[in-house]
Amino acid sequence: MGINLSGRRLPRSAGHAMLMTVSTESRSRARPRAAAAVGHSLVDLLNLAALDGAQIVSPDGAKGVRVTGLMLDDPAAAAERAGLLVAPRGIPATLPAGVVAAITRAPLRGTPAVPVIVIPDDRPWGAVVGALAAAMSGEARERDSRRVLHAALISGRGVPGIAEAASELLAAPVAILDEFLDVLGAAGVSDARGESLDTAIEESRGHGPASLLGPFIAAGVRGAHVLVLDGDGAWAGVLVTWADAVPGTDPAVGAITDALLVERVRENTRVDTEARLRGELIEELLAGEVVSRESLVRRARHLGADLSGGAVALVGTLQDPHSDGRVITDPRLVRRFMQQTRAVLELHWPRALVDWHEGLVVVLLPRRAEGEEGESPEELAHTLARRLLAATGPTVPGLTLTLALSRHQSDPDRLGSAIDEAQLALSIGERLGRVGQVVTFEETGTYKLLFQIFADRPEELDSFYDQTIAPLVRYDDQYQTELVTTVATYLDLDCNLAATAGTLYTHRHTIRYRLDRITELAGLDIGKTDDREKLSLGLKAMRLLGHTVTAPSREKPAHGTKAARGTKG
Repeated sequence: MGINLSGRRLPRSAGHAMLMTVSTESRSRARPRAAAAVGHSLVDLLNLAALDGAQIVSPDGAKGVRVTGLMLDDPAAAAERAGLLVAPRGIPATLPAGVVAAITRAPLRGTPAVPVIVIPDDRPWGAVVGALAAAMSGEARERDSRRVLHAALISGRGVPGIAEAASELLAAPVAILDEFLDVLGAAGVSDARGESLDTAIEESRGHGPASLLGPFIAAGVRGAHVLVLDGDGAWAGVLVTWADAVPGTDPAVGAITDALLVERVRENTRVDTEARLRGELIEELLAGEVVSRESLVRRARHLGADLSGGAVALVGTLQDPHSDGRVITDPRLVRRFMQQTRAVLELHWPRALVDWHEGLVVVLLPRRAEGEEGESPEELAHTLARRLLAATGPTVPGLTLTLALSRHQSDPDRLGSAIDEAQLALSIGERLGRVGQVVTFEETGTYKLLFQIFADRPEELDSFYDQTIAPLVRYDDQYQTELVTTVATYLDLDCNLAATAGTLYTHRHTIRYRLDRITELAGLDIGKTDDREKLSLGLKAMRLLGHTVTAPSREKPAHGTKAARGTKG
């Protein structure tokens, strides 16, 4: 939820903000554009060291007068839109077009038509004009901005430090966001402005992971300017500022962009280095390589995890449910998802190892001493998995996370097997339509035996299905009956006829009729233990193979009605 400055639920806000997209070009191209668009306050120019002791003489006051360039007292000089006339010989009677102010050291005669800066008699024009030119070109502003931002970078405070420096340079509250609209740093942002920003972020996240930034920019933030910062094609961030004027061409913005790029590279290098070390360890376990206990424990401790007491393995896939379950590999989405996953782990399981490997998120959850009394490692891991699922929705809207858990493996030498268990449970869960849920190895039961057959010899599982449940599926499809549902419910309820009838809202005589029909079609007597086991395994084979039965559409009848006492199978 964005910046969360207020700690309250955010109301929807109305209104639009001005929008400008900024691309920092080469300095030679950016400077003239900055000078022409932004201008410089005439009063502020008096702060230049070369103008020390100068005064402004103005007929109506100089406050609010801004100049964008220098003009020479020369008829052949090009006109400026808001020029500062340099007049060593005094102010001419007729001012060139575009002049809004002048500078001289000659005595004034009468009241000038525009504000005039009068410099001391001993001040050399070379130093004055050089200082003014530097200020007009943005060099001084850029130099000062880079000095302030350099101090922020070397302080090691990351993007929050850059945000404070940016707020100082722009003399306004600012917030810096990444491409997924996470607020990386903010300075001077009041509760009311923070609520407006949070509301804009929340509304934009309803558009899906590929379009977060577009809706955010289009809608804007009430009372703020939104600038997209990039330098030479490299993404830097989003700057939201409550400055009075659009600062898009201020040289300080280019310096802020460069500082963010430096910080981004530094942070990515740190994250990528840690991920590589974690990934190498997990990759070895995934590949089934023999890793000695001593080496495994030592390397894990170097990464902040204690695997000496074993771990629970968690694996998962991130999918787009609207594209036939396509596994997400977009590096931007993966990075975003992994950032959020690490944040959840740091909060709830800080010594876990996590890595993204070939479309899978793989986590090793070391045994924890804390937790509610009596909670097993598997139960604690299941709670964490549910938190990860809950965090995924707002993190990458429109995508679905499916997670699977192994049993707790106390022997570090067997953590590779724990990952295998979690992968097997994940595969079975996806085959059974458990996408978007948490699946555990324990609950797969006999499915894992059938899945091994399916993986190695799928024709055998097909044959077994054909000999058990397939005749019932064909009959249901042809006559719109519910034999498969009936046998599945009957077996799930330990062959309790009354419970089956109540669950299916069907009379017991109808259930008996259906059971007789099942025996006739499948050639298996549901009253015999061996045949019941075959039917149970046949149902599991049906689910693993992805076969389904189209159930007849009917409303749930009330007990005791004529419909409830129907006898048709």
